[in-house]
Amino acid sequence: MIIKYYSKGVYMVVLQAVVLLFLFLFGPSGSALAFQVYEKETFPPYLEPEKQRVKEVQGGEAHALLLQVRNMAEELFANLEDPDPLGGDLADGLLVSTFVDINKLYRTSSFGRYLAGQLMNEFQRSAYSVKDMRKSTSVMVQEKRGEFGLSRDVDEVAANHSAGAMLTGTYLVGENEIIVNARILENESSTLLSSATVIFPRNTLGNLMLQDTASARKQQADAVVYMKKLER
Repeated sequence: MIIKYYSKGVYMVVLQAVVLLFLFLFGPSGSALAFQVYEKETFPPYLEPEKQRVKEVQGGEAHALLLQVRNMAEELFANLEDPDPLGGDLADGLLVSTFVDINKLYRTSSFGRYLAGQLMNEFQRSAYSVKDMRKSTSVMVQEKRGEFGLSRDVDEVAANHSAGAMLTGTYLVGENEIIVNARILENESSTLLSSATVIFPRNTLGNLMLQDTASARKQQADAVVYMKKLER
């Protein structure tokens, strides 16, 4: 009489326990068979699409890349002398710049831009004060296109940014891997506050991001160069 009040899920758990006990006690090669039954998962049909989606995300290259960037952020946190977000080394704010090719410091790619953007997220998630240099001083609104609040146009972004430190880095592309070096520098003295090195595997996603390269325009000897002024 009591069993009928059990939910289907509880009933399945009890049934599996009984089967496991029977196989261990009486079945041939009981242990092996028992583990086979135990490893077989049963899910309601309505959960199967979500289960498959989670597996695809967890096993994908994008998820693996995200985890490696988080590992880099954790190493940067650990190597700070005082990691306290409110009163430590980065209490005066952090700027994050695009990661660049180690051999050409004015050349980058979608890979370098992604590293910078994701590290901004990781530091903000850990309660650090992160400032985005790309924030436009106004919002550009275009019909059928959207609202745009970020820019790399020097006429649309603020000329001065107040921050105590900058996170920057370089990457070296090898045949089978990408070696990334990240560092946090104190803006006033250029003192190295923290550093981290992570090796990323070359894969389909990484190669696609590396193909989208861009280089800063080379400056002429007498040209006026626009530079972001960093204030402490």
